[in-house]
Amino acid sequence: MIKILQIDKNSIADQLGLQAGDQVVSVNNNPVNDEIDFRFYSAEENLELRVQRNVEIVTFDIEKEFHEDIGIELESMKMKACGNNCVFCFVHQNPRGLRRALYFKDEDFRFSFLYGHYVTLTTVKQSELERIVAQKLSPLYISVHATEEKTRKLLLGLKKEDHLMEKISFLVNGGIELHAQIVLCPGFNDGEIFDRTVSDLKEFYPGVKSIAVVPVGLTRHREKLFSLRLHRPEELREMILYTDRLRRKLYEDLANSFVYLSDEFFIKADIALPPAAYYDEFYQIENGVGEFRDMIDQFDRDSDQLPEKISEPMTISWVTGTLAADMLEKYIIRRLNQIGNLTINLMPVKNDFYGHDIEVSGLLVGQDIFNHLKDKELGDLVLLPPRVLNHDDLFLDDWSVEKLRDLVNTEVIVYKNAPAELPAVLEKLKESA
Repeated sequence: MIKILQIDKNSIADQLGLQAGDQVVSVNNNPVNDEIDFRFYSAEENLELRVQRNVEIVTFDIEKEFHEDIGIELESMKMKACGNNCVFCFVHQNPRGLRRALYFKDEDFRFSFLYGHYVTLTTVKQSELERIVAQKLSPLYISVHATEEKTRKLLLGLKKEDHLMEKISFLVNGGIELHAQIVLCPGFNDGEIFDRTVSDLKEFYPGVKSIAVVPVGLTRHREKLFSLRLHRPEELREMILYTDRLRRKLYEDLANSFVYLSDEFFIKADIALPPAAYYDEFYQIENGVGEFRDMIDQFDRDSDQLPEKISEPMTISWVTGTLAADMLEKYIIRRLNQIGNLTINLMPVKNDFYGHDIEVSGLLVGQDIFNHLKDKELGDLVLLPPRVLNHDDLFLDDWSVEKLRDLVNTEVIVYKNAPAELPAVLEKLKESA
């Protein structure tokens, strides 16, 4: 069962007399255990909806349009925990004293479908595989890392084989599209192991549609953890050249490049980002694969719409992680600074909290941002990158934007729009001030 939290006013549910607090038992005799069950079974035009109200079971007969929403908000799904012990797991690399949620390891195919979370499928049951196929929960995003059994068990901390290839085969044969991820660890799943992983997954193309390769990330909090190291710049460059050759062969066979390196490879190797064609359909852009290229190209397309000047002088401090700094300065900030009355000062912040090897903006914490901004002339506004806050508007160290704003004595906003929209956003902010 799943609880109804809210009824939309004047909706089908409201007109029928459904109530907040009712527990959905079944739809057309199909048991409902979570929101995905409900959305799947309630897509039909004719529904028999059974709910438990206190101790009574109440039945509602519903006629509606196919896929029409009946207007109820359901309780959130509880995320399933991961039982793996991956040697590079970021959760294990958190310092002590953070909020409890940051030590939770998720492993839930439902959230992979809804939000693109990566799952390993190590503990997924046959009944769950059958549900994925029956409910067409596609695409899914799978952390593979290695298909060779010994290496996969080592990297994921498994005590026994998890039959990943059989699970992938079942899903692909059931019409589910998969996108795989390899976190590349020097000396462990590169070289021949990497080649085998790509070769094994290629056999499932186009069911397995893409492989994203990202370099391992290590914080400074790795006491008593498995010994790993970062790639050296020359290794990153070698990997780029190697995968370029591999991708050409794959394209000859598949008419698709299949393997895609994350932006971090190119930036840390000091090699220019490839053009958009490199990424085909940008299958894993949320995994940092082509994100910078897409942003730069989108800005170029929109730049002819930028104004010559904004109405009043304004100085902006734009906060970013060190990984994005040079790209932002070269392709975005310089162009925006050509707009009259607008001055943008880029503020790259080193990550003292996790260590300077962690360079992405999304892992910046409030205290590091404050330490970098304090005693500086910040102008009229501080812009923060969009991924620095959780759903409760807190940084990873539990700082709030309000706390940061009070300490720097400057207006602070999290900027989520495209870079080219900044002048228009600033004008609206002036109007509402």
